[in-house]
Amino acid sequence: MYIKIIGKGKPIVLIHGWGMSGKIWKEFSKVMKYKNKLYIIDLPGMGKSPIINPYKIDNLIDKIHESIPEKATIIGWSLGGQIAMKYCLKHPKTVKKLVCISSTPCFIRKPGWEYGVSINFFYKFKKNLLINWQKTLKSFFLLQIKEDKESKNIIKKLENDFMDQQSPTKEGLEKSLEILEEIDMRNDVKNINIPTLIISGKQDYISNYKASIWMQSQIKESKIFIFDLAGHIPFINYQRKCFELVEEFLGSS
Repeated sequence: MYIKIIGKGKPIVLIHGWGMSGKIWKEFSKVMKYKNKLYIIDLPGMGKSPIINPYKIDNLIDKIHESIPEKATIIGWSLGGQIAMKYCLKHPKTVKKLVCISSTPCFIRKPGWEYGVSINFFYKFKKNLLINWQKTLKSFFLLQIKEDKESKNIIKKLENDFMDQQSPTKEGLEKSLEILEEIDMRNDVKNINIPTLIISGKQDYISNYKASIWMQSQIKESKIFIFDLAGHIPFINYQRKCFELVEEFLGSS
Protein backbone atom coordinates (compact mmCIF):
# COMPACT_ATOMS: atom_id res chain seq x y z
CA MET A 1 0.00 0.00 0.00
CA TYR A 2 1.40 3.36 -1.02
CA ILE A 3 1.69 5.95 1.77
CA LYS A 4 3.20 9.37 1.23
CA ILE A 5 4.95 10.63 4.37
CA ILE A 6 5.61 14.34 4.79
CA GLY A 7 6.16 16.83 7.61
CA LYS A 8 7.39 16.56 11.19
CA GLY A 9 5.58 16.36 14.50
CA LYS A 10 2.56 14.46 15.78
CA PRO A 11 1.61 11.51 13.52
CA ILE A 12 -1.58 11.98 11.51
CA VAL A 13 -3.00 9.44 9.07
CA LEU A 14 -5.16 10.76 6.20
CA ILE A 15 -7.58 8.37 4.45
CA HIS A 16 -9.41 9.53 1.32
CA GLY A 17 -12.83 8.57 -0.02
CA TRP A 18 -14.18 6.42 -2.84
CA GLY A 19 -12.80 7.05 -6.33
CA MET A 20 -10.10 9.43 -5.16
CA SER A 21 -6.52 9.11 -3.89
CA GLY A 22 -4.33 10.73 -1.27
CA LYS A 23 -4.02 13.70 -3.63
CA ILE A 24 -7.41 14.92 -2.39
CA TRP A 25 -5.49 16.12 0.70
CA LYS A 26 -3.02 18.15 -1.37
CA GLU A 27 -4.06 21.63 -0.20
CA PHE A 28 -5.06 20.54 3.29
CA SER A 29 -1.70 18.86 3.87
CA LYS A 30 0.18 22.02 2.93
CA VAL A 31 -0.97 23.69 6.13
CA MET A 32 -0.96 20.53 8.27
CA LYS A 33 2.61 19.41 7.54
CA TYR A 34 4.35 22.15 9.53
CA LYS A 35 3.32 20.78 12.92
CA ASN A 36 2.50 17.17 12.03
CA LYS A 37 3.99 14.13 10.36
CA LEU A 38 1.43 13.09 7.76
CA TYR A 39 0.85 9.56 6.51
CA ILE A 40 -1.24 10.08 3.36
CA ILE A 41 -2.74 6.79 2.21
CA ASP A 42 -3.74 5.69 -1.28
CA LEU A 43 -6.41 3.02 -0.85
CA PRO A 44 -5.95 -0.17 -2.92
CA GLY A 45 -6.68 0.26 -6.61
CA MET A 46 -6.53 4.04 -6.29
CA GLY A 47 -3.62 6.42 -6.66
CA LYS A 48 -0.36 4.48 -6.51
CA SER A 49 -1.61 1.54 -4.46
CA PRO A 50 -2.10 -1.88 -6.10
CA ILE A 51 -5.16 -4.03 -5.55
CA ILE A 52 -5.17 -6.27 -2.48
CA ASN A 53 -6.68 -9.74 -2.32
CA PRO A 54 -9.07 -10.28 -0.74
CA TYR A 55 -10.37 -6.72 -1.04
CA LYS A 56 -12.24 -6.76 2.25
CA ILE A 57 -12.45 -4.19 5.01
CA ASP A 58 -10.56 -6.33 7.58
CA ASN A 59 -7.71 -7.04 5.17
CA LEU A 60 -7.59 -3.37 4.24
CA ILE A 61 -7.32 -2.38 7.89
CA ASP A 62 -4.57 -4.96 8.45
CA LYS A 63 -2.57 -3.43 5.58
CA ILE A 64 -2.95 0.04 7.08
CA HIS A 65 -2.04 -1.26 10.54
CA GLU A 66 1.24 -2.63 9.18
CA SER A 67 2.23 0.77 7.84
CA ILE A 68 1.28 3.46 10.35
CA PRO A 69 2.65 4.30 13.81
CA GLU A 70 0.76 3.76 17.04
CA LYS A 71 -0.90 6.64 18.86
CA ALA A 72 -1.61 8.50 15.63
CA THR A 73 -4.64 10.62 14.91
CA ILE A 74 -6.64 9.24 11.99
CA ILE A 75 -8.53 11.62 9.73
CA GLY A 76 -10.94 9.94 7.33
CA TRP A 77 -13.16 11.51 4.72
CA SER A 78 -16.31 9.79 3.36
CA LEU A 79 -15.40 6.10 2.83
CA GLY A 80 -12.13 6.94 4.55
CA GLY A 81 -14.11 7.94 7.63
CA GLN A 82 -15.80 4.56 7.69
CA ILE A 83 -12.44 2.82 7.36
CA ALA A 84 -11.06 5.02 10.17
CA MET A 85 -13.96 4.14 12.47
CA LYS A 86 -13.59 0.45 11.69
CA TYR A 87 -9.85 0.73 12.35
CA CYS A 88 -10.51 2.27 15.78
CA LEU A 89 -12.93 -0.54 16.62
CA LYS A 90 -10.40 -3.21 15.61
CA HIS A 91 -7.34 -1.53 17.17
CA PRO A 92 -8.83 0.63 19.94
CA LYS A 93 -5.58 1.15 21.86
CA THR A 94 -3.45 2.24 18.92
CA VAL A 95 -5.32 5.41 17.89
CA LYS A 96 -5.00 8.66 19.83
CA LYS A 97 -7.79 10.67 18.19
CA LEU A 98 -10.27 10.32 15.35
CA VAL A 99 -11.62 12.84 12.83
CA CYS A 100 -14.53 11.86 10.57
CA ILE A 101 -15.34 14.22 7.71
CA SER A 102 -18.55 13.75 5.68
CA SER A 103 -18.88 10.17 6.81
CA THR A 104 -21.58 7.80 8.04
CA PRO A 105 -21.78 4.51 9.92
CA CYS A 106 -24.05 3.07 7.22
CA PHE A 107 -24.08 4.30 3.62
CA ILE A 108 -27.26 2.50 2.50
CA ARG A 109 -30.77 3.47 3.65
CA LYS A 110 -32.36 0.66 5.67
CA PRO A 111 -35.40 0.15 7.92
CA GLY A 112 -34.80 2.38 10.92
CA TRP A 113 -32.02 4.23 9.10
CA GLU A 114 -33.18 7.10 6.91
CA TYR A 115 -29.80 8.80 6.60
CA GLY A 116 -28.36 6.66 3.82
CA VAL A 117 -28.77 6.66 0.03
CA SER A 118 -31.57 4.58 -1.44
CA ILE A 119 -30.66 1.06 -2.53
CA ASN A 120 -32.13 1.82 -5.98
CA PHE A 121 -29.78 4.78 -6.39
CA PHE A 122 -26.86 2.66 -5.25
CA TYR A 123 -27.59 -0.25 -7.61
CA LYS A 124 -28.10 2.10 -10.54
CA PHE A 125 -24.76 3.72 -9.76
CA LYS A 126 -23.13 0.28 -9.52
CA LYS A 127 -24.63 -0.75 -12.87
CA ASN A 128 -23.44 2.44 -14.56
CA LEU A 129 -19.98 1.85 -13.15
CA LEU A 130 -19.76 -1.44 -15.02
CA ILE A 131 -20.97 0.14 -18.27
CA ASN A 132 -18.80 3.28 -18.30
CA TRP A 133 -16.76 3.77 -15.15
CA GLN A 134 -15.02 6.97 -16.33
CA LYS A 135 -18.35 8.73 -16.97
CA THR A 136 -19.80 7.39 -13.72
CA LEU A 137 -16.79 8.59 -11.76
CA LYS A 138 -17.11 12.09 -13.19
CA SER A 139 -20.83 12.11 -12.35
CA PHE A 140 -19.91 11.12 -8.80
CA PHE A 141 -17.48 14.04 -8.55
CA LEU A 142 -20.18 16.41 -9.76
CA LEU A 143 -22.66 15.03 -7.23
CA GLN A 144 -20.29 15.86 -4.39
CA ILE A 145 -20.41 19.58 -5.18
CA LYS A 146 -23.97 19.77 -6.50
CA GLU A 147 -25.08 22.77 -4.46
CA ASP A 148 -21.70 24.21 -3.57
CA LYS A 149 -21.18 27.88 -4.42
CA GLU A 150 -17.51 27.12 -5.22
CA SER A 151 -18.43 24.23 -7.52
CA LYS A 152 -16.57 25.52 -10.61
CA ASN A 153 -13.30 25.92 -8.73
CA ILE A 154 -13.66 22.57 -6.99
CA ILE A 155 -14.47 20.56 -10.12
CA LYS A 156 -11.43 22.12 -11.80
CA LYS A 157 -9.24 20.87 -8.95
CA LEU A 158 -10.79 17.42 -9.12
CA GLU A 159 -10.33 17.25 -12.88
CA ASN A 160 -6.69 18.27 -12.60
CA ASP A 161 -5.89 15.84 -9.81
CA PHE A 162 -7.96 12.78 -10.61
CA MET A 163 -9.73 12.72 -13.96
CA ASP A 164 -6.66 13.31 -16.09
CA GLN A 165 -3.62 12.27 -14.05
CA GLN A 166 -4.37 9.52 -11.58
CA SER A 167 -7.42 7.46 -12.49
CA PRO A 168 -8.33 4.60 -10.15
CA THR A 169 -8.63 1.08 -11.52
CA LYS A 170 -12.04 -0.30 -12.38
CA GLU A 171 -11.49 -3.20 -9.99
CA GLY A 172 -10.55 -0.82 -7.18
CA LEU A 173 -13.74 1.15 -7.75
CA GLU A 174 -15.90 -1.98 -7.80
CA LYS A 175 -14.35 -3.61 -4.73
CA SER A 176 -14.38 -0.46 -2.60
CA LEU A 177 -18.00 0.13 -3.63
CA GLU A 178 -18.79 -3.30 -2.22
CA ILE A 179 -17.25 -2.19 1.08
CA LEU A 180 -19.51 0.87 1.05
CA GLU A 181 -22.50 -1.38 0.49
CA GLU A 182 -21.58 -3.86 3.23
CA ILE A 183 -20.45 -1.64 6.11
CA ASP A 184 -23.00 -1.09 8.85
CA MET A 185 -21.52 0.10 12.14
CA ARG A 186 -24.67 1.43 13.76
CA ASN A 187 -24.39 -1.07 16.60
CA ASP A 188 -20.64 -0.56 16.99
CA VAL A 189 -19.81 3.14 16.97
CA LYS A 190 -20.82 3.47 20.62
CA ASN A 191 -17.70 1.41 21.34
CA ILE A 192 -15.39 4.11 19.99
CA ASN A 193 -13.86 5.49 23.17
CA ILE A 194 -11.34 8.04 21.97
CA PRO A 195 -11.73 11.79 21.40
CA THR A 196 -13.55 12.19 18.08
CA LEU A 197 -14.26 15.21 15.90
CA ILE A 198 -17.10 14.98 13.39
CA ILE A 199 -17.29 17.47 10.52
CA SER A 200 -20.19 17.61 8.08
CA GLY A 201 -22.02 19.86 5.61
CA LYS A 202 -25.76 20.47 5.37
CA GLN A 203 -25.59 20.45 1.55
CA ASP A 204 -24.03 16.98 1.41
CA TYR A 205 -25.97 14.76 -1.02
CA ILE A 206 -23.81 11.69 -0.37
CA SER A 207 -23.42 11.49 3.41
CA ASN A 208 -26.43 13.03 5.13
CA TYR A 209 -25.35 15.46 7.83
CA LYS A 210 -28.03 13.95 10.09
CA ALA A 211 -25.95 10.76 10.13
CA SER A 212 -23.14 12.87 11.62
CA ILE A 213 -25.49 14.19 14.32
CA TRP A 214 -26.50 10.60 15.09
CA MET A 215 -22.84 9.54 15.30
CA GLN A 216 -22.09 12.36 17.71
CA SER A 217 -24.91 11.13 19.97
CA GLN A 218 -23.38 7.64 20.04
CA ILE A 219 -19.65 8.37 20.49
CA LYS A 220 -19.08 9.50 24.08
CA GLU A 221 -15.99 11.68 23.61
CA SER A 222 -17.14 13.37 20.42
CA LYS A 223 -17.81 16.89 19.23
CA ILE A 224 -19.36 18.04 15.98
CA PHE A 225 -19.20 20.96 13.56
CA ILE A 226 -21.67 21.33 10.71
CA PHE A 227 -21.13 23.76 7.82
CA ASP A 228 -24.41 25.30 6.68
CA LEU A 229 -23.31 25.80 3.06
CA ALA A 230 -20.76 23.02 2.52
CA GLY A 231 -21.33 19.85 0.52
CA HIS A 232 -19.33 16.63 0.65
CA ILE A 233 -15.80 18.11 0.59
CA PRO A 234 -15.68 20.88 3.23
CA PHE A 235 -11.91 20.59 3.70
CA ILE A 236 -11.40 21.90 0.16
CA ASN A 237 -13.72 24.89 -0.08
CA TYR A 238 -13.60 25.64 3.66
CA GLN A 239 -9.97 24.65 4.07
CA ARG A 240 -8.99 27.31 6.59
CA LYS A 241 -11.93 26.65 8.90
CA CYS A 242 -11.45 22.88 8.70
CA PHE A 243 -7.78 23.32 9.51
CA GLU A 244 -8.64 25.48 12.52
CA LEU A 245 -11.17 22.92 13.75
CA VAL A 246 -8.66 20.08 13.46
CA GLU A 247 -5.84 22.11 15.03
CA GLU A 248 -8.02 23.06 17.99
CA PHE A 249 -9.11 19.45 18.37
CA LEU A 250 -5.55 18.11 18.22
CA GLY A 251 -4.44 20.66 20.79
CA SER A 252 -7.15 19.71 23.26
CA SER A 253 -6.57 17.01 25.85
